[in-house]
Amino acid sequence: MNTRDFRLDGLKAADESPGHAYNHPREKDFQLISHHDVGDRSFIIAFDNTATWDYPNKANIVSFDVNRDRSQGTFSMHRDRHATFAFAQNWLVNRGCPPDKLAPVVDVPRPADELSVRVEDRIRRSGENLEVADHQVIDGGDTEGWSIAVDRQASELPVRVFLETLQPEQFTYTVREGAFANHAAADDWLEHRSTPLPEPPEYRRDTDALRTSAALARSTTAPTVTAAGVLVAAPAAAAVARPDRGRSL
Repeated sequence: MNTRDFRLDGLKAADESPGHAYNHPREKDFQLISHHDVGDRSFIIAFDNTATWDYPNKANIVSFDVNRDRSQGTFSMHRDRHATFAFAQNWLVNRGCPPDKLAPVVDVPRPADELSVRVEDRIRRSGENLEVADHQVIDGGDTEGWSIAVDRQASELPVRVFLETLQPEQFTYTVREGAFANHAAADDWLEHRSTPLPEPPEYRRDTDALRTSAALARSTTAPTVTAAGVLVAAPAAAAVARPDRGRSL
């Protein structure tokens, strides 16, 4: 089992206030997924091995922002839980970690398609534009993690559901984004799933733009590089995922 040494030996918490600083964590409770060190500061993403035995559907990915002050003999630690790895990355990126420094260091499932790669990259690089309102991990016949977030930049249907589903046999996963008018509509879809996940309006606009560019390219005799060709040739940053432990992240 991979564990992460938080490098806190000989240090004490600088601030004992709840939700901000923590006593020495139990490293054995966590399986390292990703980390990036900058001097005495560490950005860490880990799988919480104890989540399986906690309350049902508890989010099992934890991101840590650890600061050590060796001169004072103290440390501070901030952390948060997430249902999917991309949102754990986003949380650390918003705290100053470069977005390309959080690739997994363990063997993890792969994104099943290009759309999953692009949706994860959108989450990772969204800054504070996606405000998570709720999340959950579901085990059983379907192994998945979902997050409901408000997209502060969306002009239409601002409440978004990001649904990650694991396919254990293929060692892959998919990530999809759905758009809703409000939180109640998102909750209703998650509860009943009687329709496909509704596509965000901007997806349709992007598809229309690609089709128009392709049509223009076919209508000219001069060799040109179309906007559609540029988009197709420019893949998103490499996706990151989760360890396959029978729970989705």
